[in-house]
Amino acid sequence: MRQFVIILFITGLSIVSDKLAAADFAAKGKVIYKEHCISCHGENGEGVADEYDEALVGTSSIEKLTRIIHKTMPEDDDELVIDEDAKAVAQYIYHAFYSPEAQAKIKPVRKALLRRTQHQHRNSIADLVTSFRGHSPIPKQHGLTTNYFNAEKMNKQKQKLLTRIEPTPSFNLANNHGVKKINPKAFSIHWQGALLPPETGTYHFRITTPNGARFFLNTYDKKKTALIDAWVSSKNTMRISVESTFLIGGHAIPMMIEYTSFQEKKSSILIEWKPPHGIWEKIPQRFLAPINAKEVAIINTPFPADDASLGYERGSTISKQWSVASANAAIQASSIILNHLDQLAKTNPKDKQRTIKLSKFCEQFTARAHGRPLTADQKQKIHKLFMQHGPEGATQRCLMLALTSPYFLYPELSHRTDGSQSKHDAWAIATHLALTIWDSVPDNQLRQAASKGHLVNPQQVSAQAQRMLKDPRAHHKLRRFFHEWLNLSEKEDLRKDPKLFPGFNARLIADLRSSLNLFVADVLWSDNSDYRKLFLTQEVHMNPRIAAFYKTKLPEHLKNEQFAPVVTPDHHRAGILTHPYVLSAFSYHKQTSPIHRGVYLSRNVLGRFLKPPPKATEFKDSDFKPHQTMREKVTELTKDHSCMACHEIINPIGFSLENYDAVGRFRTREKNKPINTESDYITDDDRKVRIKGAQDLARLAVESPGAHRAFIKHLFHHLIQQPVPAYGYSTMDRLHESFKT
Repeated sequence: MRQFVIILFITGLSIVSDKLAAADFAAKGKVIYKEHCISCHGENGEGVADEYDEALVGTSSIEKLTRIIHKTMPEDDDELVIDEDAKAVAQYIYHAFYSPEAQAKIKPVRKALLRRTQHQHRNSIADLVTSFRGHSPIPKQHGLTTNYFNAEKMNKQKQKLLTRIEPTPSFNLANNHGVKKINPKAFSIHWQGALLPPETGTYHFRITTPNGARFFLNTYDKKKTALIDAWVSSKNTMRISVESTFLIGGHAIPMMIEYTSFQEKKSSILIEWKPPHGIWEKIPQRFLAPINAKEVAIINTPFPADDASLGYERGSTISKQWSVASANAAIQASSIILNHLDQLAKTNPKDKQRTIKLSKFCEQFTARAHGRPLTADQKQKIHKLFMQHGPEGATQRCLMLALTSPYFLYPELSHRTDGSQSKHDAWAIATHLALTIWDSVPDNQLRQAASKGHLVNPQQVSAQAQRMLKDPRAHHKLRRFFHEWLNLSEKEDLRKDPKLFPGFNARLIADLRSSLNLFVADVLWSDNSDYRKLFLTQEVHMNPRIAAFYKTKLPEHLKNEQFAPVVTPDHHRAGILTHPYVLSAFSYHKQTSPIHRGVYLSRNVLGRFLKPPPKATEFKDSDFKPHQTMREKVTELTKDHSCMACHEIINPIGFSLENYDAVGRFRTREKNKPINTESDYITDDDRKVRIKGAQDLARLAVESPGAHRAFIKHLFHHLIQQPVPAYGYSTMDRLHESFKT
């Protein structure tokens, strides 16, 4: 995957032309096509009204096209174009207009001018401000730094008793807390570190305590307003205080909790959160770090949804709502910066050089927002603003101008200001790297490399990309990719019938989502990272709750909330294809759905092209006999010839997973009948393959070039937000070669 990101910058290689013999053969096919096919399919395969109005466009091989033409064409006399003639016509239409390469030549795909998406907008503003504060590296150790004190009257921290790293902020005096010499009548606790939000969205936090507590987020300054202020207790009665806030993933957020108990019988505190797509729980240790993080400029301005009409999000739409949102984001960002202006500009109100330093700060901020050095004319304009409006007024105007500039909003705009081709190429590459890997702006190291001309060859770009991929922002972006690739963003409600699946509740669903995220992280970032592990591993990350539900034994050393990769008793798992969260997402409320599983896997994983159904047919369980298995129901529902054009692909894939019920548990029987998972599957090159179960399906995904290309295409779209052919119609071939090696 790292090599894939880098190779995006090595484009423009020419396509090797077709061999002359193939061209001669295709010329013969063109003559036959015009004689027998053009009346129904049109001169360039565009279709003919009232005959065959669908365009001849697809991904089938020449061999498969030959067989189809040999068997069925022309419709009124299928004996006219057979054998070598059928092959000649297939050769012609494939290279003339059918294949993706041919379509790229007929209708060249160009890179679109894109604005920043809402993710890129928020991340970029946060990182622009961070570039003046300094980055917060994340250590391998997790938890919060915790200090225990004995108190005396109003002095809550009279005597320090202990400093240690704790996995999560919670305490109960009645339990074995391990703090010696603590005064049960007067003590306090101070937790400090950073919160590591796993995704961007609204987080809810809850404090339950009969004592006094304050919860600060995104600051260590006690003079600022706490997110939750429950400092004044009331007669030692248990109280619950709840607040919510918007956070961005991939960034370390300062976090501090103060707790005190003075002359009270009961002493305890419980801190919980409810993250996006989650439930109320203690904050897991893996999302906490014992560091002093820098405050993050978090923009919570609502943005309209980004365009996803092509199957992936991109900043292609411009609307009044977006214009208002981007302006409001600039206003909010300016306010945040102005509140910390002297700190960011490294000055103070009494500094005689303050105006000069603020002017310099504005130049630096604008250059970083634009992604390139400023011209002399641009610097002069900033100087004039300071002459006309004074330091504060000029700074405010500079910030608004920078954050609403086309160079910030549209980061791929040409960086050439003097007509030269090479002068600003390094800055363009720096911007492209930051967008691709972080959804953000270049950091200080990237800017330094660009300024020194150290981003002009593949080795230099590779070194920067390898560094950037270790950053939490890269992890966050690639975690989002897997959620989108798996269509999990569309699967919000995984609840099942509680009578049929007792124990499959919101708590377990949240655990399974964490399990999936941990599995993906292990595949992506471990030393032996490998695409094949996505499908071939039999391990599932489990904690005690998951293990109990799926009847799996865990290592003895595992603690209550910890996860570990384990092999389930059935020994039939196939990586991500059989992960319980994925199987549950593509199931009905009461039973499996081979059609949903088959459609998703055929399109997203195996890369098969599926036409929309000729007519929408809703699955109604009441239409079938009670004793029928799900395979029997789907077979009956899709038996029509018009359905089987696609369902000969969909059904074998879906049936291969029928050993897993609607919550992903392994089974061998349904309706008191043995489950049949075997089917013949027709590959994209028209080979017949016998699929006996999930592991055969996994091997198909690992070995199929179509599956490789589908994965590359989806990853490319997520990282680059442009169509692959926009970089040349040979780009996919080169990416595939790199992917295989």
